[in-house]
Amino acid sequence: MDRRTYLVTATGTVVALAGCSEMGGPGESDNETDDSASNGTDGGDDGGTDETENSDSNGELLGTYDDFEDLEPWRAFQDIGAIEADTGQSYDGSQSARLLPGSEDGQVRVRRETDEPIDVRDVAPGLAMTASDDGMVRIQLQDEDGDYVEYSQQVMSDMPLTRHNFGLTRVRGEPNLEEVIVLQIIRWFGQSGDGSSGQEMWVDDFHFVPKPDTPKVMLQFHGGYETHYEEAMPRVAQYDFPATVFVPTDRLRADAAVDGDRLTEGQVEELASNGWTIGGQTANAAQAGSIGEDQAEELVTEPAEWLDEQGYADDGRFFAYPGSQYTEPVYELVQDNYDLAFAGQTQSQGYAGNPHLCSVVSNPSGDEGASLVEWTAEMGGITSIGFYQLQEGEAISGLESTLAALEEYSGEVDVITPGEMASEYVYE
Repeated sequence: MDRRTYLVTATGTVVALAGCSEMGGPGESDNETDDSASNGTDGGDDGGTDETENSDSNGELLGTYDDFEDLEPWRAFQDIGAIEADTGQSYDGSQSARLLPGSEDGQVRVRRETDEPIDVRDVAPGLAMTASDDGMVRIQLQDEDGDYVEYSQQVMSDMPLTRHNFGLTRVRGEPNLEEVIVLQIIRWFGQSGDGSSGQEMWVDDFHFVPKPDTPKVMLQFHGGYETHYEEAMPRVAQYDFPATVFVPTDRLRADAAVDGDRLTEGQVEELASNGWTIGGQTANAAQAGSIGEDQAEELVTEPAEWLDEQGYADDGRFFAYPGSQYTEPVYELVQDNYDLAFAGQTQSQGYAGNPHLCSVVSNPSGDEGASLVEWTAEMGGITSIGFYQLQEGEAISGLESTLAALEEYSGEVDVITPGEMASEYVYE
């Protein structure tokens, strides 16, 4: 079953960013995004104080902005790294751009100026990308003063060039988002090299997707632990929020008499009867990197069949990659068998340009959950928050702070389900 065709839905409205000076996203480090990358000083026009409907120019901005068929507009910033054409692989068209780290500090920064200032208030950027090794990639959208918004996402090694959904993780200064003039891509490889060591990445299809008009949060519980029933269900029920549990089907217990810390089949049924969405993971909860190609089909497709058999797929089939890790064989099987899948490490993404790599922020502890909700309320976009085993202490307090913050921002932030995201917030 190929489940890769989706409808394009309406775009969202403006997300105001005025007054957000030198803010980093929850858990975000400045190590890879220092101010040497900017081309001006702090300050700048206030470009995001009012919410207005999308303009025609923003509608025209959606989709592919640069297909990297012509690399003339791009250059390595201050000779940090290098960019070159690669006709050996591409997302679309005849070539992609190959990025190599600099010989001194192991990073690459490439940038281009826009043909004319662009308004990015109600859109989010994305890239098709792959790399020789795992890491984080940044996209900065800068105004004439060098102030910027920064979007981030992980890249996994040895994957096909495919679209990734980037999330807003940092704001520097007071960027004028109505007049962005520089697009910059940053990758820190973590050690020195000039590409001869095999460190490299490829990018293609620099694109924009819309943001929803009202910020969205999704509550997720990964791994199918019994604590999701005992600890999470009663707490979520107090607020009447929708939630989703992703279960490894082979790890479910027949009943409570069977030893283990995973859900029983009856507990899954009760979660579903309380309005929870039931999704799947690899059947044995194994991360993709530990799965052989001969195992992949069984471990990915059997949970999809189980969701159908149990009547849990009325709104679609949904999948969470254990540990947010994926490989090419697992990813392709997920594409063919599920409507939506989650992996990644950032908040406040836009519509899903790739519905099979939706981002999720995992295991917030203490006040981190509340910070994620606050960030989403202020910056917009869609944030999926995933919880694993809920033992006493920080894990439970992370859930409680998340729920309390969602109650506080009721009316400003919507709590949605995977079914709603699949039907309303996918852009292709």
